[in-house]
Amino acid sequence: MTVESSDADFVTEVAEAAKPPRLSIDATGLLPGKSLAGIPRIENFLVNAALADPDPCVEVVAFRPGEGRFGPLVAFEQEQLAEGEIAPFRIKRWPGAVAALAQAFEAVRQHPWGKRDADRHLAATVTNGSHGLGFLAARLVIRAYRLYRRARGRLGAHQNAAHEPTEGEPGILLISYSILTRMDRFAVSGDAGGIAFLCHDIIPALRPDLVSSGPMETGFAMHLEGLVRSGATAICTSEAVGITLIDHMRRAGITPPVVHRFPMPSLLHETASRRNMTSRIEVAEPFVLYCSTIEVRKNHIMLARIWQQALEEGIRLPKLVCVGYWGWMVEPLRAFLKAHPELLEQIIFTGSVSDEELIGYYRSACFGVFPSHIEGWGYGASECLDFGIPVIVSTTPSLIEATGGLMPAIDSEDQQGWYAAIRKMAQDDAWRSSLVERIAQQHRPTPAAASWAAIKAGLQASVSRASGTR
Repeated sequence: MTVESSDADFVTEVAEAAKPPRLSIDATGLLPGKSLAGIPRIENFLVNAALADPDPCVEVVAFRPGEGRFGPLVAFEQEQLAEGEIAPFRIKRWPGAVAALAQAFEAVRQHPWGKRDADRHLAATVTNGSHGLGFLAARLVIRAYRLYRRARGRLGAHQNAAHEPTEGEPGILLISYSILTRMDRFAVSGDAGGIAFLCHDIIPALRPDLVSSGPMETGFAMHLEGLVRSGATAICTSEAVGITLIDHMRRAGITPPVVHRFPMPSLLHETASRRNMTSRIEVAEPFVLYCSTIEVRKNHIMLARIWQQALEEGIRLPKLVCVGYWGWMVEPLRAFLKAHPELLEQIIFTGSVSDEELIGYYRSACFGVFPSHIEGWGYGASECLDFGIPVIVSTTPSLIEATGGLMPAIDSEDQQGWYAAIRKMAQDDAWRSSLVERIAQQHRPTPAAASWAAIKAGLQASVSRASGTR
């Protein structure tokens, strides 16, 4: 029996439709080095959840500038990123220097117009991530071979071919924050129907006065709007961010994206649970905790003014411990601290700390504060509840969401309101205890597995929706 071509095409289409979609998680932004604060912490969680997932339709990729496309992680990248188990079939093993060099030459043959970043990456694959003399030698050899291949090729033909999209299995790619902000302009272009992005916030577009003036921040709104116009799906870290994103796009005259929301995982508390480090630690001297990057948006200067006001009025407040690295636009805060040096005995800036140290702060703090002007979520606020301590937050919607509406909220510009609430929290043991009891009764940390399942479901729904519209 012969099968007509149209029938064969139909059978092929049915088989393709029955195939589960491929879900790709981009690790590009994490490859230069890891940091477990803010956005990198969430992306690190995503990559490790994908690496541990036994689902064969899940993969972890990174953008290869020299090839103009995303590709699977190689052995040294997996070793750099993996914190837990990797699904056995997903483990990449180093093939050895000779085989890796042959593979690097093949990559150069296919994409001779790659930049020096591509040569560095290929050299690292040859040495399995080592950056000693062997790496330098491999990079020189690869660069020389690239120049030779270029000399044989025709510039126009190779340039046009370098960034052509390739046909593949149906699926979706969740791009990293570094790709969202267009650190490489070739990574996402044209139709982005098979693209999703993790939307932590759109603060650079809403409040440019509260962020730095670097190219990543100044170009954020344009890149985000272009991505949405192209059909990308948004995976939002809070309901508040999703609402804000939709409203912003409508105001810009752009059809809003499809938005999925996922519950933010209680990553630090999960780490503490594994280490049996969740019980309360009583300390001799109580302190107030603020865990956040130190930058203008986070409003540390208002807290400094409050602690100075308390000193001037003879009011004894617990010391304030500020955990986090120094960021941008902090000159007014530094100037205020310099003008009031006595504050440095009352306000402690720890800089970045390890997870173990941060867990210790949460376990022993009297209460937390989070007076940020605007947020996408506010991990320092939700982590307070995870460890059972009350926290005063600003009235920005995402912080109220992050704390489940359970904690006192005050406008970030209301210094006297904050002063009164901090004094009450420090001095009124009964009120503070009632908030602790409220947390115990109404709050539960969010398992990382639940967050990952929600993200997968959102990505799969996006693929199904895209397939249904074709």
